[in-house]
Amino acid sequence: MSRLGSWWERRRNRARPRPDEDRGAALFIAIGFVFMVGAIAAGLISLTTSSLNNRTTLASVRNRQYAADGAIEEAIALVRAQGGTALSSCSTAGGNLVTSINSSSIRVDWTNACTIIRGSDGSPVAQHDVVFNACVDKGVPCAGNAVVINAQVNFEQGSSGAVTKTYVQSWSVNA
Repeated sequence: MSRLGSWWERRRNRARPRPDEDRGAALFIAIGFVFMVGAIAAGLISLTTSSLNNRTTLASVRNRQYAADGAIEEAIALVRAQGGTALSSCSTAGGNLVTSINSSSIRVDWTNACTIIRGSDGSPVAQHDVVFNACVDKGVPCAGNAVVINAQVNFEQGSSGAVTKTYVQSWSVNA
């Protein structure tokens, strides 16, 4: 029994933690916590930086689109004011306008796109459609990928040649 008792004492002593075995565990927990907080902070900083860069780019694009929108509105008003002189010939000749809005220099080119339709009484009626293209001004007409906004507008003329109504038939914004 003394042999069994000594075995049991040795096993019990081995199973008991020694006071020195827990030393340094708090250090590993603290290092792990600091590492986890650092990883989360790095992710948040990266997200914030990316968001700020995207906001700047988006603001620039939106300012250009708003400027193009305002320039086309101005060109529509100009064509409407010219009325009969700008629309009566139904030629493809148009015009252009360069204006500065939102610190952007915008060019608007327009061309007449007249068609003849039959009125309710069967007589021919000219449809005075005008196609407007707005782009950032580079000294050349707006073309292809440079067009920011494209609009087609119908100007209805009275018997005197003055524009009585204006209909926007299409309006598209290119990013």
